[in-house]
Amino acid sequence: MDSVLSLELVDHLQCGVALLDHQGRIQLWNHWMERYSRRSRHDVIGQRFDEVFAELAQTRFTEAIEQALRSGLSSVLTPGLNARLLPLYQHPEHVQLTQRIQALIYIAAIPRNHTCLIQVQDMTATMRRERRLRAQSTQLIATTYLDALTGVGNRRRFDRDLNLFFASALETHSSIAMLMIDIDDFKAYNDHLGHVQGDACLIQVANALRGGLRQQSESLSRYGGEEFALPLTKADRDVACVIAERLRQIVEDLKLPHPASRVGHSVTVTIGVSAMVPEPGQPSSVLTGRADLALYRAKDAGRNRCLFHDPNLASDCFQRVEQITDLPLES
Repeated sequence: MDSVLSLELVDHLQCGVALLDHQGRIQLWNHWMERYSRRSRHDVIGQRFDEVFAELAQTRFTEAIEQALRSGLSSVLTPGLNARLLPLYQHPEHVQLTQRIQALIYIAAIPRNHTCLIQVQDMTATMRRERRLRAQSTQLIATTYLDALTGVGNRRRFDRDLNLFFASALETHSSIAMLMIDIDDFKAYNDHLGHVQGDACLIQVANALRGGLRQQSESLSRYGGEEFALPLTKADRDVACVIAERLRQIVEDLKLPHPASRVGHSVTVTIGVSAMVPEPGQPSSVLTGRADLALYRAKDAGRNRCLFHDPNLASDCFQRVEQITDLPLES
């Protein structure tokens, strides 16, 4: 194959090709490289790469060329680790905007004649597509963990968080707590005011509860119907009880009218609280079960209150939260 045909074939490749001699001087520069570097082959032939692109001196790119020419070692420079290394641009106006091509660069040693072949592939569209797919995937995952009505976590989110938090608490021998929160007489609220108003009530209560969390990393979830659940990491009995009482008060302070309530004239919540340091072999359902028992005992006791379940007590294992602690909440 003659050199003219070889050069024509190289010019038709949809990637950049450059050939360097043993001194690192450019011997071949195809049409793709001319187009995207804005440098003609007549201007670059015989020059070193770091002479054509001064900014490449003492970079990973020139190091890879030296390795190929001196040691016969080939390299691959990926766009993820070497973002926009070469000053290559898809469009002339991008030079001013510094929107460089994201390139995958192969630097291949050719030991037989001590030369080095450089191949450049434009990965910009691929990288953009991958970012878009990752963003869509992240959004889809987030959506699958959200309750469509209230915007807080759904039951799937709760199950995932509880398992993760419980496993972490077991590993670190730290306390984990659980709050089970129920809107008082919600069925009567729906029957009296209608389901549209009931949905609005759920949204307002969820927002109020979410606003009362210690930190953004805490995740409130809708456990089902009018019931919410809140697992708390690194929270012992006192901290959990303070948070529970604060959330109960926040909802009461909303003063949402509830004409069918047996507790008062506004919407209130009842909260069951539990806390424990997990032991090997214990399932996370122990924590949830204790909080659930405390919740139903609190509802039987009159609602609009918080009750803590303490299985270590010899007699009544349920304690009114206000009788446990008045410690300030630690953030």
